[in-house]
Amino acid sequence: MTSHDIPEIWYMADRGNLSLCNLVKRPWDYPMGAQHLAAIVIQKRVRGLLARLSLQGLLRSRKKKMKMGLMHRFIALHNGNFEDKEHFRHFCASRLQAWYKMKNVRWRYHLDRHPMYHIAAMQIQYKWRMFFQRTLVHGDVTPRERAVIRIQAAWRCYTNRRIYRYYRDLINFRNSGDPMVMLRAINPSEASLLDASTNAQVRFRLGGSAFPPTIYYKIFTRGAVCDMNAFSPKDYTTARQIGPRNVNIRPSRPGVGVTKIIRVGNAYYGATQCGTNTGGWYRRWDNNGWRPVTSKVIAPTTDIDPITVATANRPRAYHHLRVVRQQQVIRQRKEKKRQWMKQLYMDHLQGKASDNNNTDIVAAAEPAIDFDSPDWEAQATDMFNWADKLDFDDYVANWTTLGTTTTVQDELPLVT
Repeated sequence: MTSHDIPEIWYMADRGNLSLCNLVKRPWDYPMGAQHLAAIVIQKRVRGLLARLSLQGLLRSRKKKMKMGLMHRFIALHNGNFEDKEHFRHFCASRLQAWYKMKNVRWRYHLDRHPMYHIAAMQIQYKWRMFFQRTLVHGDVTPRERAVIRIQAAWRCYTNRRIYRYYRDLINFRNSGDPMVMLRAINPSEASLLDASTNAQVRFRLGGSAFPPTIYYKIFTRGAVCDMNAFSPKDYTTARQIGPRNVNIRPSRPGVGVTKIIRVGNAYYGATQCGTNTGGWYRRWDNNGWRPVTSKVIAPTTDIDPITVATANRPRAYHHLRVVRQQQVIRQRKEKKRQWMKQLYMDHLQGKASDNNNTDIVAAAEPAIDFDSPDWEAQATDMFNWADKLDFDDYVANWTTLGTTTTVQDELPLVT
């Protein structure tokens, strides 16, 4: 838990049990608060279970309760006898299967109702496994084995860096290459659709949830595309304001209303404000996500990449007024810039916090450029270069042109 999560904990402290249950059921309102609350509830239940088990152990030693054994149940309920061992074995197996099915169904029912508990349990188990592995490694490993582990880790880091550099160099080009030729080697069925009127461009990126990374590609159209868009037969006059009463009666879903960023102290949280009901408006799905190159060329398979599914089925907010669409684009750019600057600032604060653990560094202030030193020009150059890297527009232009081909209309440079 960090200092940015404290306002959410304060928010939960003022709520009742019913409000806390609703917070877990709707984690998109306060995601970190819901996750922390789920972890607290799991730890509370585990501590209660351990306390009850210890208490039951004490009571069981004092008072023993007569229970009917499996053989007695088999004889009383199923008209069995002591000689019928085969049917008794089947009876015990059916009892075990029924107990396991009951536990499995109950566990799945709770997970379907409250998925946040499952996420919090996975986080707790992951932290515990990491702690347990560290204790085992430090306790049982000899100095010779520890040296071998360090050598193996260093070699893995070296090979992983070499692999990453190889994949990085594959897409390290800018506005070069014929998109039709590249796409013909990846997906020939779509290469024939790229004509001069679309002015299409192909962009390559590295991604994936495992290492080594996967090369993904996506087709962008720079020209005009014939689409109904806002001219489709929709009734745009039915837009009405969703009042607070409707929001409280019907459970809100992710994406309803307008998402805003609210600052509480030094923390930022996403909040959903009351929006307009746009149920009958035009909905737009591009169905043009990031698709892997390897599944088409290197290893054809029938499995669908999860990143492809997530990026292809992502709906886009499309307003019927062009002015509103332009304002939405400007707001999105400002929000991305704010998030980027915020990340740089938070990384700088974390670096200073780690350095401030030393009292000597706290007492000594960070010096600026020392103009009395002979290498003051190098210090000034480093500061200027660092300031130039804070240009967000230059960063976006550099990122959008990385790994891109030329458009179909562009003429490839002649090699002489």
